Amino acid sequence: MTDDLKDADAIEAADQKYMMRPWTHPKGEPVIIAKARGCTVTDIRGKEYLDLTAGYFVNNAGHCHPRIAEAAMKQMHEVLQVSGKHGTVAAVRLAKRLIELAPPSINKTFFTTGGSEANEFALKLARQHKKKTDVAYLENGYHGLSLGALEVTASEKYREAAGKPLGKDNYAVPTAYCYRCKCGTPNTCKVECLDGVEAMFDARPNTAALIAEPIQAVGGLAPPQKWWDRMDQIRRKKGIMFIADEVQTGLGRTGKMFAVEHYGLKPDVMTGGKGLSGGVGSLAATMASSESCKDFFGGTTPTSGGNAVSAAAGLALIDTIVSEGMIENAAKMGRYFTEAAWDLKDPWIGDVRFTGLLGGIELVKNTATKEILGKSEMAKVKDGLHEMGMLITVSGLHGNVLRLQPPLSITSAQIDQFISALRKTLQSVRQG
Repeated sequence: MTDDLKDADAIEAADQKYMMRPWTHPKGEPVIIAKARGCTVTDIRGKEYLDLTAGYFVNNAGHCHPRIAEAAMKQMHEVLQVSGKHGTVAAVRLAKRLIELAPPSINKTFFTTGGSEANEFALKLARQHKKKTDVAYLENGYHGLSLGALEVTASEKYREAAGKPLGKDNYAVPTAYCYRCKCGTPNTCKVECLDGVEAMFDARPNTAALIAEPIQAVGGLAPPQKWWDRMDQIRRKKGIMFIADEVQTGLGRTGKMFAVEHYGLKPDVMTGGKGLSGGVGSLAATMASSESCKDFFGGTTPTSGGNAVSAAAGLALIDTIVSEGMIENAAKMGRYFTEAAWDLKDPWIGDVRFTGLLGGIELVKNTATKEILGKSEMAKVKDGLHEMGMLITVSGLHGNVLRLQPPLSITSAQIDQFISALRKTLQSVRQG
């Protein structure tokens, strides 16, 4: 077979002809990337972009970090893949490292191949342990796009795409969206948004678990400490397990190794993924307390769960972000990003939310009324940033949040590049 994809036009034509895409692409996408290093990627036409998505929230140490690549290459000459009934040294080492870093309530690791899958095994484990079927999830919560994970994902758009009805064993409880406080008391908050949660749990006595990201990646919503204190107290009182979804928030993303550390939470089950493989292959994990998983029966194991090459790369990823101070940098750069965005004093910036480098800038038409910036304007903002070499995504409950999750190695100079592009883009879109 000969390779006739020798220029950019031919590659783009082949992409359009042969690739199945999960969504309709906006202007300028997809970007077909030929080279990636650190926080930047270069497309097949030679245009360079600052990647504020970290390769879809995966490359926490940056693209193609040499230590991760070296670990993967070394492992490729030793063991690639074995039966799930057995194991590899690389997987055992990674499991041990994860448990050493996890909260003390977490003792065991089960490897899967993606975040949705890890969350589905977490749901299965909780239902088996509690011998109950219902699971509570947070409004605005996202836990994956496979059918089981969709049942605990709040987005109606995603749920409808799977064809309704989904199961009725799962239900939403209030989240903490302080910028748009439903109770109207953001400055005198007594966590009134949780007043009805205990009654909701009472009405669903068959509830096995609550699944939640400690900080919601969709929109960057970080609850105050007192919100998590009260929610945790209520669910403990009702004997409900807590599944902490750290697929996006873990591995240094929020300025801590895991986001539960910000609140002192002790989950019964914790999931991880996205960046766990360092960008090499696909790797995720369902972790649990010894008590929670004593009756766990997975049926079988995901075929490539705990793949040796991905595990070796994952261990290198953890060693890299720790030894190179990337977790501390995430905390520092999150503060820098926040200050830089507010310093723009742009009339469309309603809120800036960063916990480490998990963040978002919420855009509004009017800061006094918090009127949502419309889809048309949001599309123009995204397109404008794209043209200026900035790769971002848009998210949030109302689709008006610039989602910013760059590699943990990003510098203040690179953030300044984005802020400059954002200033020019917002001004340009307003002027029509």
